[in-house]
Amino acid sequence: MKRLRLLPIALVPAVVLGLAACSGSGSGSASSSPSATSSASASAAAITSCPDPGKASDSVKVSGAVGGGTAPKVSFAKGLSASGAEATVAVKGSGPTLKSGDYAQVAVVVYSAKDGTKIGGAGFDSGNAQTFAVGSPGFGAVLECAATGSRTIAVGPASAFNAGTSGDVVIVADALSKIPTKATGIPQQQDPALPTVEDKADGEPQITVPSGAKAPSKTEVEVLKQGDGQAIKDGDTALVQYKGVTLQGGKEFDSSWSKGVPTTFTVSEGQLIKGFVTGLVGQKVGSQVLIVTTAADAYGANPPEGSGIPANAPLVFVVDILALG
Repeated sequence: MKRLRLLPIALVPAVVLGLAACSGSGSGSASSSPSATSSASASAAAITSCPDPGKASDSVKVSGAVGGGTAPKVSFAKGLSASGAEATVAVKGSGPTLKSGDYAQVAVVVYSAKDGTKIGGAGFDSGNAQTFAVGSPGFGAVLECAATGSRTIAVGPASAFNAGTSGDVVIVADALSKIPTKATGIPQQQDPALPTVEDKADGEPQITVPSGAKAPSKTEVEVLKQGDGQAIKDGDTALVQYKGVTLQGGKEFDSSWSKGVPTTFTVSEGQLIKGFVTGLVGQKVGSQVLIVTTAADAYGANPPEGSGIPANAPLVFVVDILALG
């Protein structure tokens, strides 16, 4: 049986069309190549703070509802370029102001500034909105310009925004919502036969394993808080907080809470252990879920080296589902 690593190396590697929010560990660096429209595009470093408006970003015209179900209509002069990154808030939002360290759901569309070709988009009429770490180098820095409900137009070298393309780009981004860092669903009655969970003030779960707990015959799943957001499908990317302990002894072996930041997973058996996928597919954003895996649905006889997980150990996870995308 193939053993699958639970944790990705990168934290919050939100990617849309090559536009990447960097992780706290510094991954997600952009590639760049010489620009056909601006010599600055070949060497511009990823921005680390929100850029000012400029003639280029002010010149882009956008119509359509913020966060609408269809992509906005965008028009600009072909060959548009900027010597550095520029960002204009075209629509001011009335929601919470985004600040460094926050996480945001963003609908975004990206164009080549040279010829107006649409490179791609997400969250309007194509796929889920994307999750970004606000304030991370590149596009994440642009989000510090805005409050939720805002529409921002950014223009400049692709490398300045950590976009995986060359030349200058035009980005239209709608900041849809600020993502909470813990589950916000309605608490449910817990089964006393299963490990019990009590949240600390910051939302970190405290897991208590019953004395003499026996390994389950099949992976068990219990919803601790019922969210009302979109349900996870196999293959979706989800932003989560999680903690994992052994069923026998309740020893913690991994936790996003200990690392200080949520993380993203692709919810698929190609990426995660079977028990984790079983527990998350079908669950809704905003939920907190308890997963008690069999050893076979975890790591079986071959746990990751240095993980502290014994061989053939059933495991317990508590997962807060924060967002999709």
